[in-house]
Amino acid sequence: MRERARTDPGAFHGDIAKRELHWFEDGVWATLDDGWTGFTDDCEPVELDREADHDPWETALDDSDPPLYRWFVGGLTNACFNEVDRHVLAGHGDESAFHFEGDRWDQSANDGRGGPVVSKSVSRRELLYRTVLAARVLQDLGVGKGDRVAMNMPNVLPQIYYMEACKRLGAVYTPVFGGFSDKTLSDRIAELDAEVLVTADGGYRNAEVVPYKERYGDPALDDYLPVETVESVVTDALGDLDLSSDHAGAIEAAVSAAIEGKITVDRADAMRGVGHALTDLPLDPDRASEIRTTVARALVDADHVVDDVIMVEHAGQEVELRERDHIAADLEASARETVLSNARAAGFDVADEADLLALPDRDLVRALWATAEPEPVDAEYPLFVIFTSGSTGKPKGVVHVHGGYTAGIAHTMRTSFDVVPGEDTMLTVADPGWITGQSYLISAALTTRTTSVVAEGSPLYPDAGRFTSMIERYDVDVFKAGVTFLKTVMEDRENVADMRAWSTDSLRVATFCAEPVNEAVQEFGMEEVCPWYINSYWATEHGGIVWSHFYGNRDLELRADAHTYPCPWVFGDVWTEEDGTDGAQWERTDTGERGEIIIEEPYPYLMRTVWGEGFDPENPTDWEGNRERFEDTYWVERDGEYAYRQGDVAKRYEDGSFSLHGRSDEVINVSGHRMGTEEIEGAMLRDKQLNPETPVANVVVVGAPHHEKGLVPVAFVQTRAGESLTTEVERRLAGLVKEEKGAVAVPDSFIEVEAFPETRSGKYMRRMLTAMLAGDDVGDTTTLKNPEVVDAIRPKATRWRRRQRIAREQELLDEYRFLTVQYNTVRDADAEVATVVIDNPPVNALTERALDELNTVADRLDRRDDVGAVVVVSEGEPFVAGADIEQFLEEISEAAEARALARKAHRAFETIESLSVPVVAAVDGAALGGGNELQLATHYTVAERHASFGQPELQLNLIPGYGGTQRLPRLLADRRGTDGLVDALITITNGRDLDAPDAAAMGLVDEVSDDPAQLRAAELAREHVQGTDTTLAEAHERRQAARDRWREPGTFDETVLEASDVARNRRQCATAAPGRERAFNRAVEAVRAGFEDGIEAGFEQEADAFAAAVVDPDGGKDGIEAFLEDRSPPLPTRPREAPPIERADELEAAGDLLPVGAPFYPGVDAVPDWQYGFAVEKDPETGEPAHGDPVDAEVEGLYPVEDPDPNEVLLYLLTSEVNFNDVWAVTGIPVSQFDNHDRDRHVTGSGGAALVVDAGEAVQAAGRVAVGDLVTVYSGQSDLLSPRMGLDPMYSGFSIQGYEEPDGSHQQFMVAQAPQVHPIPEETTIEEAGSYVLALGTVYRALFTTLDVESGGTMFVEGGATGTGWETLRAGLRNGLDVTGLCSSEERAARIEEAGGGAIDRTADEHADIWGPIPADPDAWDEWKAAGEPLLAQFRDQHGRLADYAASHAGEQSFPRTFQLLDEGGQLTFWGASTGYRMTFLGKPGRSTPEAMFDRVDLRAGEGLLVYYGTDTGPDGVLDETGLRAIEAGRDADARVVVVAYTDEQAEFVESLGYGDAVAGGRSIEALEGREAEVEWPDTQPGLSLLHISRCRRRGS
Repeated sequence: MRERARTDPGAFHGDIAKRELHWFEDGVWATLDDGWTGFTDDCEPVELDREADHDPWETALDDSDPPLYRWFVGGLTNACFNEVDRHVLAGHGDESAFHFEGDRWDQSANDGRGGPVVSKSVSRRELLYRTVLAARVLQDLGVGKGDRVAMNMPNVLPQIYYMEACKRLGAVYTPVFGGFSDKTLSDRIAELDAEVLVTADGGYRNAEVVPYKERYGDPALDDYLPVETVESVVTDALGDLDLSSDHAGAIEAAVSAAIEGKITVDRADAMRGVGHALTDLPLDPDRASEIRTTVARALVDADHVVDDVIMVEHAGQEVELRERDHIAADLEASARETVLSNARAAGFDVADEADLLALPDRDLVRALWATAEPEPVDAEYPLFVIFTSGSTGKPKGVVHVHGGYTAGIAHTMRTSFDVVPGEDTMLTVADPGWITGQSYLISAALTTRTTSVVAEGSPLYPDAGRFTSMIERYDVDVFKAGVTFLKTVMEDRENVADMRAWSTDSLRVATFCAEPVNEAVQEFGMEEVCPWYINSYWATEHGGIVWSHFYGNRDLELRADAHTYPCPWVFGDVWTEEDGTDGAQWERTDTGERGEIIIEEPYPYLMRTVWGEGFDPENPTDWEGNRERFEDTYWVERDGEYAYRQGDVAKRYEDGSFSLHGRSDEVINVSGHRMGTEEIEGAMLRDKQLNPETPVANVVVVGAPHHEKGLVPVAFVQTRAGESLTTEVERRLAGLVKEEKGAVAVPDSFIEVEAFPETRSGKYMRRMLTAMLAGDDVGDTTTLKNPEVVDAIRPKATRWRRRQRIAREQELLDEYRFLTVQYNTVRDADAEVATVVIDNPPVNALTERALDELNTVADRLDRRDDVGAVVVVSEGEPFVAGADIEQFLEEISEAAEARALARKAHRAFETIESLSVPVVAAVDGAALGGGNELQLATHYTVAERHASFGQPELQLNLIPGYGGTQRLPRLLADRRGTDGLVDALITITNGRDLDAPDAAAMGLVDEVSDDPAQLRAAELAREHVQGTDTTLAEAHERRQAARDRWREPGTFDETVLEASDVARNRRQCATAAPGRERAFNRAVEAVRAGFEDGIEAGFEQEADAFAAAVVDPDGGKDGIEAFLEDRSPPLPTRPREAPPIERADELEAAGDLLPVGAPFYPGVDAVPDWQYGFAVEKDPETGEPAHGDPVDAEVEGLYPVEDPDPNEVLLYLLTSEVNFNDVWAVTGIPVSQFDNHDRDRHVTGSGGAALVVDAGEAVQAAGRVAVGDLVTVYSGQSDLLSPRMGLDPMYSGFSIQGYEEPDGSHQQFMVAQAPQVHPIPEETTIEEAGSYVLALGTVYRALFTTLDVESGGTMFVEGGATGTGWETLRAGLRNGLDVTGLCSSEERAARIEEAGGGAIDRTADEHADIWGPIPADPDAWDEWKAAGEPLLAQFRDQHGRLADYAASHAGEQSFPRTFQLLDEGGQLTFWGASTGYRMTFLGKPGRSTPEAMFDRVDLRAGEGLLVYYGTDTGPDGVLDETGLRAIEAGRDADARVVVVAYTDEQAEFVESLGYGDAVAGGRSIEALEGREAEVEWPDTQPGLSLLHISRCRRRGS
């Protein structure tokens, strides 16, 4: 066999091709079996009168023009026919072609062993139908023979349908792996010149959505242009500008230099070149601006090569559709009608898709061929192009063909794996974007009738048992995966345990692929996965397996030595390049010596060429592609003969076997992803263009060994003299690589060097850098120009290896995406404490992936016998604030998906609860929803005092779905009987949270700690494993006993539903919304089921009810949308904590309530439990805030007296200030403050005078305030621990107590922050001391911080006779200002004048009708301005000019005229806005510049600057000169500029101008409105009445 393959390769491979494929000849698709048989063009089987040696081609091997070897020239075939149609024609239509399973995992499936949420099998019949449907979609878009299509999709079945459709039509496609960047996708599309892109809305990976179209497809087409397009556009644009040839040439040259070496570029790259040229040309600013904007506009108008985008809806993502976009389902619906119509025209009675698919196999083929018959193409016709990284910086388009490739890889299935058509199943761990996916996941499997398993996402998610579960569940016979995959499993004992949980007994053979294999990994595979675990070798260019270990061949002993044997038709060798007298020569190495692996003879499935220009679909054998690059990259000559060189290092052994040892060129293989180091270097060196001051001089990237990924890129960065590499620069370089090449290419480390080892000829010795990182000998350094550099770099490489070793050996941490498990030994104990840290910012939500990880962690903890206790904590606050509700809204549309999510949580929490060791939750913040349910599953809870607990799902029209309806009622009923069950039902059905002390009193929390909860929990865990404390042991024992009880059926006490607060919750839910009422009933039913049928049945009922609620349009869907849009109906009120006012006399008599006006002596008298206060309350029946006229709405009630925290004081109020804030809080105008807090009451009051009654520990320690002090109280509160507190308290969480905060001074006792209280000035009365602080604090800030007034100026003050206006007027006068106050009566005018100011009475006849917002009609503006002239004249009469300063606090009614009163350069400050927030004004005459305005506001480096672009555009609606100048001025000031444009076109234009990092970000209002239905951007703020504003706000609209 082998001799025939060498001496007569055409005949040898021709025999294989005849038997593996059907060939189209004389109207018949025929293949050679026992004889020539086939199918006519009418789909009828036929036996042909042909000899076995008949060739359906002209030439089996044309080697007349090496290395462009042509196989089966003139023979016609089609890969899709061979992969799909012929099997259905042969009657195998009902066989499964594919088993598909989605990424997401349901741990409850398969009796708790787990299974995919989404899975399906596709028969060969359905595959044919879906392929024809996709083909028709492409035809409808104009795609036909010779056209090109790009694919960028997750590993899902529609991708395969469209690939097969391309094959069917003779269209050439390129699959682009979804992990690549948008820039990489853009490059691939441009290189292939693809007219169509097929993508998806999103895909799943590790239970998280990857938004394909938004992240990759849209940016690839919108943000980049092919270099050829850019150069053409620039030349044409400059030609329109009447520039001199010298100037135009200089700009074109600068642009070419800026984009040199690229395939596609960001428009900003080209504009950067324009900018560099303009800097050097002698042009006036206006001319330079004209050139810049003209070229930029032309580039914005230019498009990428793609005409149409097909988007498959897979992940349920909302996407923004562009004109080029088509939703696949819409196209397929139209195509379906065409297919059915054509089938009917062909004589088939089919009304719908079901009728069509019910046809017998051959009839189905006939019916489908009426729409899209397979296109017979030459065997050498390009099938697909995969772009692979190379050492030259640009990717190479590897071309494979319909004939030799399809036949050859099919034959490898028989030789390597002994596959049995129609019986075997194969699992290939690969994506269609890689050659392994194309060859073995799809083509070879289909051609040989081997069922293929297609798995979206990672085969190691949610744990390493995923891939073995697929092997067991699908009864897999053949398994393929890269070595890194198995290495990841074997290096973690928990991964091994996960893997062993499923059987791999069905496997006949397993193989490594693509990467070098070591003996240890192969031995592990043979012992743990499959005894016949072989090492196969191939690369993208090889097409399929070229080295292997042939199944069943006993002549070649299988050993765990990583050796592999060449296929019978592969004539491999190992050569090395040696310097000789005639130059470099290739020589054969000695046995066991390293060299490059060589293939001396061609074979049919080897790549044909590198993709290049000039492809003619009618003459494929005449097309050479990029022959020069093909020859230079892959072929070498020895003794006048060509040999194929892959660039991999190998050894050859005496027994004919080989071993592989990585790459010989500048290409590295990271987890199976090949990438050129020069591409990575080029991405980083862009930093020199983008940031001229960068310290980066040069970069060399090499591959370094990594214990999990095989190799990782490491960047050696040469810095400029006197410069160093900073963390910020490293972050910037990493970002450039990620943007251009994808996350997988980002260097593992950046190592700063002064120089690289360099030969005397100027070549960098990369192998020496690689050797140092690997710890190997660098070899002879005497040939170096700078040998001392090696000694300088070596210690840095040693430190890198040490860090890698520490990372590998450290067993203390198990790290996941959202969870980390730390194992700590405990002194004097045999067991460790495991700390599980939840870290999923910002709220530590239990997303689907977090739940998957929690299941994995729980399972692994359950297996470990060295862990004695577990502590569950969170990274930061909150503890866990529920689930990912946006996932419920956007991604879950089927009840089964929601049910799987609930069961996933049930299983995780059940595993935690059933652990043989105690688990303690350390709750340091909010434990809400899923967080509360997680905490309930632990055996003991320690909570910090400020922590909160609750089940807020009711607000979303949902029910607790993670066990809350079961554990909460059971726990509280066990602890407090019927009262506990009532409290549980109240908590579930009112959606309100509880603070830690209340939760402890209820029985929900075991301990409330004043110390950090984690410290106390860790102390309990340590004492448990040491045996010195039994708290956790007893808690664990109680829970296990309770679990046994809970499983038993029992009774549910129906009387608890009649409890007053439960019944009130029911009534409120019934009136709030239909979905709210259903949520109440669903929750009660789940609770009832748990009691009556046992908790396991209760969990099932909960999961079903939760799932029904999530997908209910009036339930969860509406509830979540309402919540996100802030329009949720009010929740039921909490059970009232305080006694009713009717019990006041009783409480006063008992000493529990202090009579109003009674004396109180701090430090002597006892602080009562209750107090009188005035508040707005929520209606106990509806939950609505009872806003209204203060006379009626502010009611007297009894409220608890609270205790101060460490930085707080408790005050006894002697006076309480009344302010406009209090009126707004009571009326709910303009907004209801109940939206800002969760209490059922809002006590108003804006400070006052008080006695200090009690002080927290920190206040006592500081000594500034003591019990008994008489103080005045400022109502402004801040985040006292904020870093900004020392700079400006108002920028550190500032709020007004009694307004934003619900515990104001209209009560007898009040808790305040210590900085709020100050000694009363000696000259003031208590009444004065209680009323000046808020007003004067506001005034002081307005005048001396915001306006920074200077004496001698003029000022206008609204409401100048009372309140803050009066204080502003007086303060201005005292500081040398000439002040006029606006007032509403002659008496108030007299008061102002007595104080020394001028007065204007707004009720005077000449002013009475001029107030209010400016008319929206521009035609009325002149009249409006004229009406204000008497006001301006009166002010001028008083001061001689208009106002330098103005203070506005009356709101929309006065603001326009106050602005009109400003003099040139005048400044205005405002607060309060008591008449409304619709602030309108007309601009002043004259103009300034952005630079001048930024100077006025003291814009500083690093500060944020928001520029609204598009307010001053010309006729084209794009160019806003003022906006551009503002951006430039912000850039010059080193501000962080963010641009908001009005239209997409404007945003694209700004982005195209080459500002680079100077513009931190940008959006368009048009895009926001198109993407977010609730976003509306009116031309001006609509006029609304105050009452309407209030109502809208309360409804959330």
